[in-house]
Parts: sequence; structure tokens; C-alpha cells
Amino acid sequence: MKLTFTLLLSILTVGISHAGVFDSEDLNQAYTYLNQVRVRAGMNELSQNPQLETAAFNHANYLADNLLTGHYESEELPGFTGVRLKERTTFTGYHSLLLLENISYYNYGESSIDSINALMGGIYHRFSFLDFIKNEVGIGIAHVSAPKKHSAYVYELGHSEYNALCQGSPFSGSGSFYYNVCEPNINLKGSDFENVAITAQGNNPNIVLWPADGDNDVPPAFFEERPDPLPDYSVSGYPISIQFNPLNFTDAVNVTEFKLYRDNREIKKTRLLTESTDPNDRFSALQYALFPLERLEWDTAYRVEVKYSETKTLKWHFKTKSLDVPLFTVQAKGEVIEISPNTSAFAVYVPPTSDFPDLGQINYSFYAGMSLDMTFEDPNTLRINNLSGNVGQEVSFTLAGGRNFVVRINSVDSCELATLSADMKLHIPNLVYTPSPRENPLVFQADLALMGENLLFKVSDYSLKNKAKNCESATLSSDLKLHIPSLVYRPSPDELPIVLWADFELFGESLQFRVTKYGFK
Repeated sequence: MKLTFTLLLSILTVGISHAGVFDSEDLNQAYTYLNQVRVRAGMNELSQNPQLETAAFNHANYLADNLLTGHYESEELPGFTGVRLKERTTFTGYHSLLLLENISYYNYGESSIDSINALMGGIYHRFSFLDFIKNEVGIGIAHVSAPKKHSAYVYELGHSEYNALCQGSPFSGSGSFYYNVCEPNINLKGSDFENVAITAQGNNPNIVLWPADGDNDVPPAFFEERPDPLPDYSVSGYPISIQFNPLNFTDAVNVTEFKLYRDNREIKKTRLLTESTDPNDRFSALQYALFPLERLEWDTAYRVEVKYSETKTLKWHFKTKSLDVPLFTVQAKGEVIEISPNTSAFAVYVPPTSDFPDLGQINYSFYAGMSLDMTFEDPNTLRINNLSGNVGQEVSFTLAGGRNFVVRINSVDSCELATLSADMKLHIPNLVYTPSPRENPLVFQADLALMGENLLFKVSDYSLKNKAKNCESATLSSDLKLHIPSLVYRPSPDELPIVLWADFELFGESLQFRVTKYGFK
């Protein structure tokens, strides 16, 4: 993600006071939400540890005050409490060295929920939050606004029983023992140490899936993480992961299939990361992640199927996040998006390309007397929270690489929607067909008629147009899936119209399309 509002992520496996500026409600929310994430995955909750929290706050303050990122500190800078994580936690009185640290950074206003969601989107950070052994956490938050805005969220994860063993009597008898796991360093009896892991793993599921089965607010995209699991992609789909519990799976699990489906069509462009294919050598033999190589779609249901250990099968479902506002997709340079004067909020999605994986820097201009409030939903999606002005006025947006689009306020009647008549004749005034990501879209108008009782429509007429009015235009994908976001159906002249959305797929070879799903708006 290469934007001025970049979120940087990094991972390290391995007293001062809460002086930084932070919202105590945001801190409480962080503990609550992180545990909600673990519960959704079927895992044990994490208790709050004050020593880990102080260490997290110390490092968050250090990073924010010095406008830095990273897991290390320099003795020459203010707020220093230790170069490495183990030295910073020892400084606050925590004795176990078996720790994990997650950090996110921002240069604009975010919340702890945004931070945790972003870290869960990064596969290495996700595995830290979903660790089978950790049972406690300390969270630190710090914000500064001058000389520039900078925020840091720090999460330190440990295990209370390991910490307790490190504060007990050292083992001096015969038999196996562990060392270099405590500060100060003492020997721990082998069976005591191993029983902590066995008990912790036993409190968690045999298999952990993410997104969890039934999740309905999954981000559609993954951007970049440090280190980067997809160094040759700046944007891809949200990663889907499986972790097998070491208590029940002692050796590498033979995963023979890992597939993602939308409807009943497999998404073919994927990459499976395993212990042997992970470019950063951070996966264990029991961790797997499937990356769709293209963004998933907003507000769309997906199905995952995994086959492992020759005869075992896993199936689960999730749905990507709904923006809960009208969504316009910019299909071509200079496209005009027309909205009605009473449109309170909407979103504009600009699909990524290899040359322009994100929106980049945005410049915009509008008429005097207009007002505009906008935020980034993600690096490809702009959310317009409010746009006010008179009919005919417009806002011009320019993106990186000379890309541009216009949002124009028009009367309600200026947007011609697809219609379905009482005799089941379908008219689509604006149909945007994109042959491939590298080809310019084509705009058609098309007429279809019902061909029986199985919701099968056949194209009766079509013609090429110069440009579509982007009033949620119908779209036809390269695999010939037809989506109509707004379809006005009038059962009879005396009845009020009904507005639906509908999805179709090509059926046969004679321009026939079958309805696959539909719903009311």
C-alpha cells in the first residue's frame, strides 16, 4: 500500500507511565475487540496483563514521540526502555521471554478496531493474534499531532503460566530442562514447561479458520504487509487461512486442495502459501493461507473448500463487507457518475491495475457553494459522506496517472434504470462490458425476454453506445456474469414499482442468461 495514509505492519516473534495521548475508551475497546476476534475463531480469550500493558505503552509512546516505526529502540532517543521486546518487557517486571509483538502505525485518525482489523488482514500478524498458546496481552496506544500526526498501536502477547514458572525456583534435578526462556535466566523443568503448552493448546480448537465460518464483514482486499507475503502484488484478495493445532497434528498436514468459490464458480487465480512456499519462511508446517490474486467484491458471499489428510474435508462460508451505501464503479477514464440531489452518501470504487494498484494522491475541484466530505474506505474505494450542491453542478476528481472521473448532481429522472415490464421484458439502458482488465470497457443497451418458467432470458436486441451514465450501470464481466444493481419492476400500471437487484449467468451458447440470485432494495 503506497499512499500518504499508509498503514505499516511488521511482526517480531519472539517503566514509565501512560504518558501518550490516547482515548481510554479506545483502549478498552481494543481489549474487547481482540477477544471478540479470538472467540469468533473459537479460541480462548486473552486476559489483560498490566506489565505487558506498560511495556506496550512505553514502546507506543517512543514510536509516536519520535515519529518512528519498528520493533527496536535506540538508546539515544527519548522514551527508550530497551532495544528489543524482551528487554522492554523485562524493564516492566515481566519475566517470560516467550512473547509476540504486533504493531500498527498510522499518520491519520484511526481506532483500535481499525488497527486490529488491519493486522488480521496481514497473514503473519493474524497468526500472532491467533496463537494457540498465548493467554494474556498488554495493549498500548499513543497519538501525537505535532510536528505531524503519528499514531502507534502496540500489542504484547505472552502466557501467564510461563511467566509464573520464570518467577519460581530454578530446576536443578536430573532430567530434561529448558533455559534461555526467562529473565533472569533460570532452568525450567521440562515436564512443567511442556505441560503449559499442552494445557494452552487443549483450550483451543483442533483447527482455526479465518475468516471464521459465517463472518459477514470481511474486507475484500489485502494490500501490503512487512514482511510482504506477496512481494509481486501490491493489492490482492483477502487471505484465507487454516491453522492446525500442534496438540493434535504433530506433523505437517497434507493439504491436497484449497479452493475458493463465488456462487458455484471457482476463483482460479490464487496462490497457496505453506511452510515451503512462504517467501519469508515464517509459516510453520501447520499453517496455510490462500491468497486470491485479485480483489474480492464488496458485499459478496464466498465459499471455501479444503481437503487434507487424504479423506478429510472442510467447508465454510463468509461474506465481504457491505458499504451500506450505493456503490459506483469507475470503468473508464473520464467517466461521469450522476447522483440525485437527495443522495446522502455513496462510494466510488476504482479497480486496481498493475500500473495503479491504489487511488494514489487525489485532487478535486467543485463549484462555489458546493460542499464535500469524503474518506477512504480502502485504497481503491472512496466514500462520499456528504455532497451538497445544485442540480447540474459537479465535482471533478483526478487520480494518479491522469485517471479522472466526475460526480454530477442531476435530477432524479436523469438516471435511466433497467426495467422489467409486466410481460417480463427486460430493458437495460446501460450495460458496461469489460472484456479483460487490460481492455477498455464497452457500453451497450440491451433487451431480453423471458424464455419460460425457469427464469431464463434471451437477448432479443442490443446495440453499442458511446458512454454510459453511471447510475449504477449494469455490468457484464469477462466470464459473462451479468449484474443489474437496480432493476425497476412494475407488475401493472396501477401498482407501485418494485426495485430489485439481480445476478445472471450465461446459459448455453445462444445469448441466454439465467437468473442465479436476486433481492429487493
